[in-house]
Amino acid sequence: MLLRRVMEHVRTQNWTAVFLDFIIVVVGVFIGIQVANWNEQRADNQRELTLLKALKVELIDSIRQTNTIVNAYKQVSESGIRAVSYLEEDASCKQDCVQIIVDFFHASQWQQIEVSLPTYQELLRNGWPQNREIFIAANGYIRRVTLNSGPFSESPTYRNLVRGLIPLPIHEPYWSTCFQLVNGEEVYISPCDLPITDEIAIKGLEAIANEPEVHRALVEWTGYVQSIGNLTDQNEAADTLLRLLDEEIKTRE
Repeated sequence: MLLRRVMEHVRTQNWTAVFLDFIIVVVGVFIGIQVANWNEQRADNQRELTLLKALKVELIDSIRQTNTIVNAYKQVSESGIRAVSYLEEDASCKQDCVQIIVDFFHASQWQQIEVSLPTYQELLRNGWPQNREIFIAANGYIRRVTLNSGPFSESPTYRNLVRGLIPLPIHEPYWSTCFQLVNGEEVYISPCDLPITDEIAIKGLEAIANEPEVHRALVEWTGYVQSIGNLTDQNEAADTLLRLLDEEIKTRE
């Protein structure tokens, strides 16, 4: 209809009307483009909001994982300290021989410090997050996780060394009695009613005490474990990021 009207105005040389028709067309195209851009921006904002909510869920889970690892390594550290004291004293088993061998086993436990935030990588691929504070906080959190995970990226020397010295009859009872996996969380039971004789425990302790590399490796590993502390810097960075996500999500909803 508009085209027929324009042609009619051209035939009648009504240039004012032609000009007005041209303006109408330009304005219509402009409005159409703006509406399309607005709809696209709205869809992008909704998509980013969905990803931010997913990132929050992942972050909460990563905090839970961190606390789980802290609790596990606290037990490893306590056992390691007792085991070091045993070696640095007279290394003779007078009593609680079974519990001492359990400490050496507990001290060999190892978990990697891993945090997975795949949703954040998806945000980055789309050029998000738009909130610069969230971007800085997320990168800071990931950087702290990377630094903390370094010493725990590979199985410690002590782990392989001591487990090769602990008599085989101790291994199966240890895993069935002194170790539990509860909702994905490793729990090292201490004291543990390990069903072995003192003779077997003493045999293992003598083998450990007679291997000079054990002390050095145990001190090194226990020192690493103690350095993890409660991962204060990592948890603080996570809390900061979580607060920013909560604020952004609340603003957008």
